[in-house]
Amino acid sequence: MIIFVLSAEHRYTHEVLIGRRSGALVDLLTYPQLFQLRQLPRATYIFTDLDRLPTEMLRAAASIYQQLRLQGIVALNDPARVLSRYGLLRGLFQRGINQFNAYRAEEGVTPERWPVFLRTDGDHLGPLPELYRRAKELQAGIKQAVDRGIPMSRLLVTEYAAQPTRPGLFTKHSSFRMGKSEFAHTNVHDNQWIAKTGKRGIATHELYLEELRIVRENPHARAVAAAFDVAGIDYGRADFGMVDGKVQIYEINTNPNIALRDDHPSEVRQQSYRTFEENYFAALRANDTLDDARR
Repeated sequence: MIIFVLSAEHRYTHEVLIGRRSGALVDLLTYPQLFQLRQLPRATYIFTDLDRLPTEMLRAAASIYQQLRLQGIVALNDPARVLSRYGLLRGLFQRGINQFNAYRAEEGVTPERWPVFLRTDGDHLGPLPELYRRAKELQAGIKQAVDRGIPMSRLLVTEYAAQPTRPGLFTKHSSFRMGKSEFAHTNVHDNQWIAKTGKRGIATHELYLEELRIVRENPHARAVAAAFDVAGIDYGRADFGMVDGKVQIYEINTNPNIALRDDHPSEVRQQSYRTFEENYFAALRANDTLDDARR
């Protein structure tokens, strides 16, 4: 059995796995449910949504993680060790994996590269859309964000690092890690630099063929694996772009929304979806802990 531990508001991300014929038995637990259990069933536990948890819940989750490991039970994502978005971006820059840096707005540091944008630590709403090209603009943007109720302590100033795949089209790449399994996800294509969910109909047949090659071969595995290692993350989805031929990691989501198959009109893209699904299910089986009924 594999048990995903999630925040109560975001358990929908993995609900598609319940009852699927993946070859592994999957269940979901919210953190409040986990904390109330007196005895934990034999399973592989995957702790998710760590960036959304308050400190008290993180400490409680970390305590349970440590107890599981002491009992020889497999557990992924140590709540005490997984880095924040800021910690990850700063660590990737310091190690030369990313070419762009990030700063806490409350530091008052002047960025070394422009333009920059603002986003928040601890949510998945995406960046704020404005790009700032000088210090005066940035300070005005920070003030506006705070005036709208965004906490200064959560604001990150991030140097811009995006490059169009072709004129007017941006591509976001993604790759998964689940324990020792690593595999590529499908791409997102958009006509703006914030390529979060994408726009249907703007990618070409050639881009879908390239996507299929990526999902089959996972060519960026080494760079992405290094980012997972820096983050201390055993399960999640890394989102990244390609700038001058180099992987640039934007974030690693420990609670990615798992979407299987799609009604996309491109048969090539459908092949990419099927390949990802096969790889994800294979990872589930590779990380599955058999419960007493199946041993």
